[in-house]
Amino acid sequence: RLVLRLAGAGAAAATTGVAAAGGWRLTRPAEPEFPVLDAGPGGGWLEVPLRFRPAWLPRRFGESGRTVFVDGTRAPVTSRRWGRGEMDGVIGLLVGFHPSLEPEQPKGRPATIDLNGVPGQLLQIHSHLVATYIIWQPPGQPRLGLSVVTADSADAQRDLALRVARSVVPDPATTWVGPRMGWLPADLAATPWRVHQGFTGTDWTQDLFASGAGGRQFIVSMGPGVTARHQSTFPSAPVPIREETGWQVPQMRQLFLTLPDGVEVFAQLDEAPGGQRAMPDLIRVMRELDLGPWPDMSWVGQR
Repeated sequence: RLVLRLAGAGAAAATTGVAAAGGWRLTRPAEPEFPVLDAGPGGGWLEVPLRFRPAWLPRRFGESGRTVFVDGTRAPVTSRRWGRGEMDGVIGLLVGFHPSLEPEQPKGRPATIDLNGVPGQLLQIHSHLVATYIIWQPPGQPRLGLSVVTADSADAQRDLALRVARSVVPDPATTWVGPRMGWLPADLAATPWRVHQGFTGTDWTQDLFASGAGGRQFIVSMGPGVTARHQSTFPSAPVPIREETGWQVPQMRQLFLTLPDGVEVFAQLDEAPGGQRAMPDLIRVMRELDLGPWPDMSWVGQR
């Protein structure tokens, strides 16, 4: 859940150099801190334009995660993040906005800044690590937000965030949503859901996340090694999920499934407020969920 929430923080904007810069990004080798992931062919039912990216990033930073917010047949928001492998700082770029994101927005008193002639707001939050957020909206473009979390001092991080934000350019590349929800409980179906792609160690991961009334959450994680990361010691029982046999853990409201190609799937659904239907609902959701083609992960580590 933390990965999905962090993926939603951040964004940025600017102009110029679309075709040449986009081609350079797509042909540049991955940075050495990142694994080469063999996932799938990519594609899916929904093609999503990425629209913007930073033209400048700190040394050895590469792309490590993508999140798409799905609302019906639209993708109103995309989020991407860059870093050095799995650790050592995160830069996030959020393109677009949806009212369901409002509770996740950083709170504080922002300072007004100039971003290539466009007014923006910069906010720094001091906790265990300093976090810097920049939000602005170029004329005729979606709202953009940049988030930077590093071990740098507040001043150094502010300078870094401004440099990255001022470098942001249009990006002609697209990404795809392969999974497709079938049936969801009414409270989960009322807000957009998210699909996140990234990696853990040398394994690719694709996660789905939906949130409902009272903070109820539904999570599906798929990829090699998923079962090992979510394994449970509570009693389990077999349950048919389409053509496969899964294993349900009623005490934890969890379900595990291994597909014929070896890809593993884990799902969990919180109880509904005042209800006890989590396990039957989870089974129905998983029976009607189309996992789609496995994602193309060749973008991992790219600048």
